[in-house]
Amino acid sequence: MNDPLAQFRKKPPGTTADTPPPKGSDEYVAFDAKDKVDRLKIRRANDPTRSPGYAYLLDIVYDGPYGTNFVLVFTFLMVLVRGKNLQSVVMALEMGTADFIQEFDPDRWQMPKDDKAPFIESIEVIVQESGPSIADSERGKKTVH
Repeated sequence: MNDPLAQFRKKPPGTTADTPPPKGSDEYVAFDAKDKVDRLKIRRANDPTRSPGYAYLLDIVYDGPYGTNFVLVFTFLMVLVRGKNLQSVVMALEMGTADFIQEFDPDRWQMPKDDKAPFIESIEVIVQESGPSIADSERGKKTVH
């Protein structure tokens, strides 16, 4: 069934004709965008995936036209992302359409051949002091309050 309104739906630059869609799980993509997104999936190479809600996103700090890093400031955590060509990722985050961002994992994917495609080298998550310890939550430890 064709969607007659598909051409009018919001898509950030870099997700349509600029960047081909992923060809299965064997090809790395730094992010994907959708129309309606309530939560951002943050996929790190060797750590659990986090999925904070966009409602908790307070600020996006980035290096303008350079596209080498950005910081997502949530009410309870900060996410530091480093890479290259990240301008379209930032735009999707600003529009609230980024479904996921993911760190490159050399054990899972081959190095992308397109030098102009977004590439996330590292994602670091820092939990605020007043919240639960990230180390405890990722190791499955229970904390008593």
